[in-house]
Amino acid sequence: MRPDRRSRARAEAPRKRVTRVIRHVAARGGCDYAAAMTTRALALTIAAALLPQGAAAHPHVWIDTTVEVVLDDADRAVAVRIGWTYDSFFSLSVIADRGFDTDGDGQLSAAEVAALAGFDMQWPPGVPGDTYALTETRDLVLGPPEDWTAAYDGERITTTHLRRLPEPVEIGTGTFFVQVYDTGFYTAYTIVGHPLLTGGTGACKAQAWEPDLDAADEALKEALKEYSADQDVEADFPAIGRAYAEEVRVTCAAP
Repeated sequence: MRPDRRSRARAEAPRKRVTRVIRHVAARGGCDYAAAMTTRALALTIAAALLPQGAAAHPHVWIDTTVEVVLDDADRAVAVRIGWTYDSFFSLSVIADRGFDTDGDGQLSAAEVAALAGFDMQWPPGVPGDTYALTETRDLVLGPPEDWTAAYDGERITTTHLRRLPEPVEIGTGTFFVQVYDTGFYTAYTIVGHPLLTGGTGACKAQAWEPDLDAADEALKEALKEYSADQDVEADFPAIGRAYAEEVRVTCAAP
C-alpha cells in the first residue's frame, strides 16, 4: 500500500469505528440509552476520531486495572494476576466489531463469552503486555498470559489473566514492583481498588502508587518539542508511557 493510501485508510478507520458503534448503540435503545451510558465519553471520542490526522492526543483507550501478586509460602513472588476493565466506548467497539449482542439486551450468550475470552491475549513472543515486574536491582521477565477470563456487563468488558515468573523472586527486605503502562501511551492504565496479595505468610503488604503527573506532563511536552510541524505525531508518538506508569509495591516485614 502506497504511503498516501495508507494514511487515508488510517484516517478513515476511526470514522468507520464510530459509525459501527453508533449503529450498535442505536439498536440497543437509541439516544436515551446512549445518554444513560456514556454521553460525554462518546461525544469526546467521536470528536477526537473526526479530527484531522495527527490532531487527536494520546491516550485513546482507558483501562481500570487490578493487580494481584501471588506469593509462595516463603513470601517469594511467583506470579501476578492482572485485571483490565476497558472504557465504555472501546468495549462497545469490540462488541460491535464481533457482531455480539445483536438483540441489544446487553447480555452475551455463552458462545459469545467464550469467543470474547482471550481477544486481548494474542501477543507476539517477547511483547511485555503492558505489565512489568521488577525489583530494586533488576527487571524481571513475566511469562505469557494464561488462565484468562472475560466478562461483559452490558457497558464494559473486563478481562483477567495470569503471568508467571520463571522462578520465585525473593523480596526479603527489598521491594517487588509491578508497573502497568503502554510505552507509546496509546492506552492509559489506572490501578483501581487495593492491590491483592495471595498466599504468603501474612508478613507482606501491597500498596498502589501514582506517578508524578506534573513531571510526566513536562516530559511529554519536552518530547513533543522534538517534532516538526509537519510530522504525524499520532503515527509516531514518543515513548513516554513509563512516565505515567502506576505501580504496586510489595514489601515484607523482617522475619
